[in-house]
Amino acid sequence: MIMYRVLWFDDEFNTKGINTIDNANEEYIELIGVSNAEVGIEMLLNSWSSFDAILLDGLFFVKDSENESVTDQAFGKVAKAISDLKAKGILIPWFVFSGQPNFVKSKNNFQALFEDEHFGKRTYDKNSDEDQADLWRDIKEACDKRVLTKLKLKYPNVFALCNNEYLGEKEYDRILQFIKDIEAPQDIYNPSDSVNPMRKVLEAIFKKLNELGLIPDEVYHESLNGVSRFLSHADNRYEYNQEIINPIIAESIRYVLAITQDASHNLGGKFKADSYLSHSNSTYLYQSLCYSLIEILDYLKTFIDDNSNKLENKSKWKYITSISAEVELPMGGYEGIIEQDNFGNYYCGEYYLNYRLIQENFKVGQKIKIKEINVNINKRTSNLFPYYAGKIEKIN
Repeated sequence: MIMYRVLWFDDEFNTKGINTIDNANEEYIELIGVSNAEVGIEMLLNSWSSFDAILLDGLFFVKDSENESVTDQAFGKVAKAISDLKAKGILIPWFVFSGQPNFVKSKNNFQALFEDEHFGKRTYDKNSDEDQADLWRDIKEACDKRVLTKLKLKYPNVFALCNNEYLGEKEYDRILQFIKDIEAPQDIYNPSDSVNPMRKVLEAIFKKLNELGLIPDEVYHESLNGVSRFLSHADNRYEYNQEIINPIIAESIRYVLAITQDASHNLGGKFKADSYLSHSNSTYLYQSLCYSLIEILDYLKTFIDDNSNKLENKSKWKYITSISAEVELPMGGYEGIIEQDNFGNYYCGEYYLNYRLIQENFKVGQKIKIKEINVNINKRTSNLFPYYAGKIEKIN
């Protein structure tokens, strides 16, 4: 079951609040604690869509400093930030959970000033087990009425990928938009501008699969299309000992990648996808891409959980082309500088270098050491460079 994510402002969240965090977890509520208004407000403004509700203590710190005292000024600053978000149409339920008498037994001035229809039913007393149980119930009840929370509950596997253990938190907003477009296709606007974020999500997927050993480093650094070919068991440089990924998912990845790659070329690629998406009277193609991507993501959550052993994953494939016995690297490896020919190929001596790897991590003229080579079977470059540098490192 998906967790409700609640941003909790409390100066003692990581000491006296540990039991509260455990109690909340039992109710499927994840409390993300911050001790001061400054840090918490920054988190709220930058990632408001990732929180389902906000919980405030009566007194906590204004800034991230050990030299200040707790104050209700911090409460006022957070309450104002919530009000400012509301003015922008961003509505987040918020609750007060305090042991301070001027919050529990009467209304604090800031509380009275900022209370609205999204404020909890009352101030919940930290010293009351009954109030704590009521708080968890009321938080879930309020969250369940929010559109964003409803989407999280409807697509739990998809949103579960949006943390750093899987694809990363930065994919949250991209994925949320695709789901919103599925849920309300009448509101889709300019789908041609939405395909590049899809490609970014695919890149995050490939990065995770590479980290798990399901995609070889050489393939990952080569090209996105090369990764898709590998996942489809279509890379003849490799012997496949086991299925890498479900064939339907591999084909779905190929489909989404083919259209998004093509659409990224404004002048038009093979399919002229950018022009088609821009001028089509319907959004059906874009919706089909959204559905395919959501299917991929929904599958991946369980797949990643079940395939977390990197050594086992690497045993599913094997590089089948070995270096010729007549060619050996010098003892300790080959040292040289990175060069680029008139065709854009990177090389060092007689050895071909992976284009994407060099683009992202090296530069022309940099000195490197080649530690492993393989026969280059790339039809486009093998006549120029018979050998491919499998492993390289920088020389300072």
